[in-house]
Amino acid sequence: MTKENKTKYVILGLLLENSLTGYEIREIIKEPTMYFWHETDASIYPTLKVLLREGYVTSETIFVGKRKKEQFTITERGRKEFERWYASPPDIDRRRSEFLLKLYFSTSTRKNELKHHLTTRLRTCHDLLEAFKLDAEKIRKEEPHKTFWLELLQNALAHCELEINWLEKQLKHL
Repeated sequence: MTKENKTKYVILGLLLENSLTGYEIREIIKEPTMYFWHETDASIYPTLKVLLREGYVTSETIFVGKRKKEQFTITERGRKEFERWYASPPDIDRRRSEFLLKLYFSTSTRKNELKHHLTTRLRTCHDLLEAFKLDAEKIRKEEPHKTFWLELLQNALAHCELEINWLEKQLKHL
């Protein structure tokens, strides 16, 4: 069974509310979805070309000052495709974590590296926790109508706090 490209649904979903440029799509993906979904420029821009070719979006050249930009708008066909995807059950998440993979291969002879990995991850989780708190405050102030974004952030905060507790416990065991 071939894996379906979900990038197109991220883009179509973002275009439901507004027409956007590729850069704007990239910037939006960095913010509200960064704790549960990641896309790169290498996937966004080629997917926009595919969506355009398949008739899911249209594009228009706009000028911002002297800069030429391509702005994308979802078509009715794109809306229907998004709704079809949205109504279908989500795939089972298959988590890939290099950090957990390294822990899997840890042995008593690699204690120093293990401690380093745990400590680094703990710092990263603390930084993420603070970033998520700031994001939540920003959403409350700037986009209070996006209540489910706040719920998603609460999920991310809970996962972060759980991982912090687990990491601290592992460091104590060392």
